[in-house]
Amino acid sequence: MPLRLTYLLCAVLLAGAGCSKEFANDPAPNQPPDTFLFLRPDSALRETTSQQHLHWWGVDADGFVVGFFFSFDSTTWTYTARNDSLLALSFSRPDTTFHFYVAAFDNHGNGRYDGTSPYGPEPFLDQNANGRWDAGEPFVDVGSVDVTPAALRIPVANSPPQVSFVLRSDVPETTYTVATFQWNATDFDGDETIDRIFYALDDTSSASRWRELDGSFKSLTLFRNRVLTPSDPPNYRNDSLSEGNHILYLKVRDIAGAVSNTIRMPEAGKRWYVREPKGDFLIVDDYLPTDAAAGFYGSLFDTLMGGRLKARDVLDIKRGASSIKRGDLVPALINPTLTETLKLFKYIFWYADNGPSLEIAQSTLPEIKRSGTKVLFVSGFPENVTGQGSLVDFAPIANVEPGFFTNRLNAGDSLLTVSDPSYPPLVRDNLGTIYTFPRGILPKVDARVLYRMQGSTRWAGQPIMGVKDADQASFVLVAVLLHRFGTPPLNVARLMRKVYAEEFGVQ
Repeated sequence: MPLRLTYLLCAVLLAGAGCSKEFANDPAPNQPPDTFLFLRPDSALRETTSQQHLHWWGVDADGFVVGFFFSFDSTTWTYTARNDSLLALSFSRPDTTFHFYVAAFDNHGNGRYDGTSPYGPEPFLDQNANGRWDAGEPFVDVGSVDVTPAALRIPVANSPPQVSFVLRSDVPETTYTVATFQWNATDFDGDETIDRIFYALDDTSSASRWRELDGSFKSLTLFRNRVLTPSDPPNYRNDSLSEGNHILYLKVRDIAGAVSNTIRMPEAGKRWYVREPKGDFLIVDDYLPTDAAAGFYGSLFDTLMGGRLKARDVLDIKRGASSIKRGDLVPALINPTLTETLKLFKYIFWYADNGPSLEIAQSTLPEIKRSGTKVLFVSGFPENVTGQGSLVDFAPIANVEPGFFTNRLNAGDSLLTVSDPSYPPLVRDNLGTIYTFPRGILPKVDARVLYRMQGSTRWAGQPIMGVKDADQASFVLVAVLLHRFGTPPLNVARLMRKVYAEEFGVQ
């Protein structure tokens, strides 16, 4: 064969790999990818915070990168398809150093699911939620993994937690022996690192004055002489809420031992006054007009039943109230604070004007009734009670009549007894103050009707004005301003005696 033809044939064979040392059935091996971190310092980073936003990427010379594994110990790895993550580095020492590793892997997988590898089982979509891979379920076919992962050393300084009382959750200037405090505790290193809550009442002079709560608590309710049971919430605490001025101090600590600033309630220069109940009887003053109501009821209870209810407390929930603001003595947290306060008493007289605080009543009275406290509720009702609370939840009525039955009540208009003649008739006084827009009530099926309006040509029928909840009553409702029906006053006293002595069993 001529030399020129031989060279030509060899060139053709070389083009087809026929004359090469690397044959078609012996390709070059796959090369694993290289991994890079956004930060690759030559030396240690300066101390930084526990929130770190890291970025990484991979480069593969003979394929493409399909995912990453990252680790904090180069032993236990976590899969991610992302190129970045905001890492929250939690720790149990004031300062510590973390090591972060990330390794890219390429698309040269083996085409089958691998349940074991140095990086853990291959990620998969658990379509039947049985916790294991089953045939047909999509999985990430992990190819070659970077054998020299990118690494970063991160020295972290612990940030102390912060705590503040919830806005507008201030304790009222005066409370009974129940007070609730609510706070927000945060930590830049993660709120889950808050380990303990500490509070002290009045005195922070020694470590023994501080009491501990679990770090997950967001509020605390203090009592005096309360018998706590397993059914009580875990944030209820018996403490020294004796009569007098008090201050609550609060601070929090994280798992690394860092302690927050100490906060106090009330604010610097102020204290809140705790009043111990005088007895088992409470008057809830839900009455805004300035007239003779308070004096009328005060004089009545001074002598009623031989003065049995003279040792009474009065809680004014209308003082300082407006259309957009609750009364000054109403706590920010109706539940549990006001509810637990009312439960300090066995008997309650709640009197209101034509705009009773139905939202507050609805939030407290159902639980009060379940606890065994008995209530006489005396009130007119506004023309529109929509959105002011559900009367059905606490009163033995289904609703209020949709409209008033007359523009005004005159002197001599009376409420007549219906089923129990021992309840006295009630007659409107002859005072010059106008009594306007009375409304009847619609009782529940099992309620006992006590009073109806007298018949009159000025209104239709005899609207129901008084009910009780059962034969052994624990709740009585009279739907008029009772102090305006004191003609003679003795009849109102007879009504009170009937309710408290016979219905409620006051001894």
